[in-house]
Amino acid sequence: MKQILILIFSFFFSGLLLAQKEIVINNLKSRVDTDGNIVDAHDGRIVKYGNRFYWYGTAYGNTSGFSRNSYYQCYSSSDMMNWRREGRLLENPPSGYYYRPHVIYNKKTKKYVLWYNWYPVLWDGKFGVAVSDKPEGPFKIVNTDVKVLNSKYGVGDLALFVDDDDTAYILYNTIEGHKGSIEKLSDNYLKSTLENSGYLTEGCEASAMFKRDGKYYFLIDQTCCFCNEGSGVRVHISDKPMSGFQFKGNINRFPGVPAPALTDGMIAPNMYSMIGRRPDNSFSPVQIDFYNECQIEHLQIYQFTGNRSGTYCGDTLSLKRHDDIAVPQFELLTRQNGEWHEIVTETSVERTSMYNIITLKFKAAGLKSFMLKASANYPYNEIFINEINMYGPDNKIIKPEDKVFAYINNIDPAHSTPMIPAQQTFVMPLETTKGIEYIWMGDLWGSASDNVKGHDQQYWGRPLVFDADGNIEPMMWVDEWHTTVTD
Repeated sequence: MKQILILIFSFFFSGLLLAQKEIVINNLKSRVDTDGNIVDAHDGRIVKYGNRFYWYGTAYGNTSGFSRNSYYQCYSSSDMMNWRREGRLLENPPSGYYYRPHVIYNKKTKKYVLWYNWYPVLWDGKFGVAVSDKPEGPFKIVNTDVKVLNSKYGVGDLALFVDDDDTAYILYNTIEGHKGSIEKLSDNYLKSTLENSGYLTEGCEASAMFKRDGKYYFLIDQTCCFCNEGSGVRVHISDKPMSGFQFKGNINRFPGVPAPALTDGMIAPNMYSMIGRRPDNSFSPVQIDFYNECQIEHLQIYQFTGNRSGTYCGDTLSLKRHDDIAVPQFELLTRQNGEWHEIVTETSVERTSMYNIITLKFKAAGLKSFMLKASANYPYNEIFINEINMYGPDNKIIKPEDKVFAYINNIDPAHSTPMIPAQQTFVMPLETTKGIEYIWMGDLWGSASDNVKGHDQQYWGRPLVFDADGNIEPMMWVDEWHTTVTD
């Protein structure tokens, strides 16, 4: 009996192992199908139905993207690495310009429902709906002009979201003003109920929505139109699917101009970064981010004192050759619940021939980001910083190889450069051995080495990171990452 139990357990354990697959996502290499061709599927989504992943997208081929030759197609995979081309999605579509295919499954009707954005004539935007009995299609068109509340303004990019109770919603923007809203769909997902959230954004496109721990996340950013610099990702969070959204920051914008010299571990007098006074009399803050949370208990700021204005050469009446040396006062802040909060510090200053070494001590804390803000009372308009050293509880310095990123926030973050040069297409909930993880996906327009639009790649980010309050941490480019998925 004991041997039988061991045998049963062995088979059970082996089954668990077989139900897990390690996947490796590489963002530098073109994804190819099982025939060796580059996958041509853009601005859509990846959804798992049964034990296969289905990648729905627009095939652009060798066009500019504004062509009547584009069409929708589907690929499928068991591991998100080996993709089989399933073929075109729509049967006999009318001539037009096609974008943003999204497929969801209706449990009541047992139909796969495809919503898409198309233009009989640019920019006469419409929504179409088609259905199929199979996730790979083909899909039969039900309606080529589905009316939504704001159809009269023309409709553009769309996304779909299905809630835990199987209620479905469409997220879309108008052509006029690119105003974004959320609208509830009918029970069969084939039309809108015209119940609308009201405009949540304007000047935006390429939205996505997901739910985590009872919170609804609505992600969107400014219009991009195949831009190769990419767009940001503004995050809005609510306890309801169509109202109460609060803006929680942009997770795909550099928080300022990168200033790697501040954390490169090299201290030399004439290698410094300049912090300038802004029109509102404040100084541009310095922000430092970490790839992984770091325990820190004090900072040393090396202020260069040698770059000071002086009197005119030959001025024999002046008693001073250079401006007086002043020490700036710094406020230290950390981000909590999407907002910046001050950390209580003790300040000391060591004056040397070339530097004021300003030390800020505080209660040891685990930090992912912190900000230094100089007091407006500093008498000059520029502050020169050579280095910012960070120390842990063991007095061990945090080194550049620990993936530290420094920025000077002297521009509006809404107009700063995206960290990932991609335009959002979808956020995929992925069932892994760690639970459900959320994968941000975006199109890297202009990334094809042969300049064929259909060969432009997609960026699939490492799982989004959430803080204790459910806010999403800023994204960072990752060349390659891996996880273990379950069947």
